Amino acid sequence: MVKKNKLTADETSALKKDFNKEDKESYEVLKVGHQNINQLLEEAGCGVGTILYTLGTFLLCCLHGSEVVMLTIVGPVVKCHWNLDSFSLSVLQMSCNFAMMCSSGLTSPLGDRFGRRPMSLIGAIGVTISGILCAFTKAYWQFLALRMVMGVFCGLGTPPAVVLSGEIPPKRYRALAMSGFSLAWGVGVSISGAIVYFVMEPYGWRGLVLSVPIAFSPCIILLACIRESPRFDR
Repeated sequence: MVKKNKLTADETSALKKDFNKEDKESYEVLKVGHQNINQLLEEAGCGVGTILYTLGTFLLCCLHGSEVVMLTIVGPVVKCHWNLDSFSLSVLQMSCNFAMMCSSGLTSPLGDRFGRRPMSLIGAIGVTISGILCAFTKAYWQFLALRMVMGVFCGLGTPPAVVLSGEIPPKRYRALAMSGFSLAWGVGVSISGAIVYFVMEPYGWRGLVLSVPIAFSPCIILLACIRESPRFDR
């Protein structure tokens, strides 16, 4: 059947008549399958699996939030370290956010093609590795390039993690799970502030940049242990 943007009443009636038995059976199978998934998740309740899904995506969003705002904390120190002018510092501070903005729009469909869990896991691994490497950079351009790479992986991992955190919990806990995911960004920023207090003075800005991705790296283990969303259909 050919679908058009706008159909007249006669065309709509004709399409209904052309809806053959095979189409009806396929539709019923999809409908029953969707109901079975909903029933399964409702009966499972908020078990260990649901907690692992929620905690993994929560820590991933904490990691993204802490990394994105990192340069607002270490920016003045980095400026003095490499003797940067205001323009170079501004480019550095916006690099991660700009790359994340571009990446989110371009890579979001990959979660529907390859799965929510793999894309979230790749995003977490990419952000962690690029964050660790930032601590060992020797030049401004290296630090800038790695921050942009980090932004790309943030944009890659965040959208499927949002979907994953909303698909798994049963209906009665779904709003709470999504609220927790939204809260995670602020929690990550707050934890970064606490890390600054203990790390910045004794170990410098490199120690701070290194400690943040390590602190949230358990999200990689959690995302690696969970299964794909039962709602994902390749």
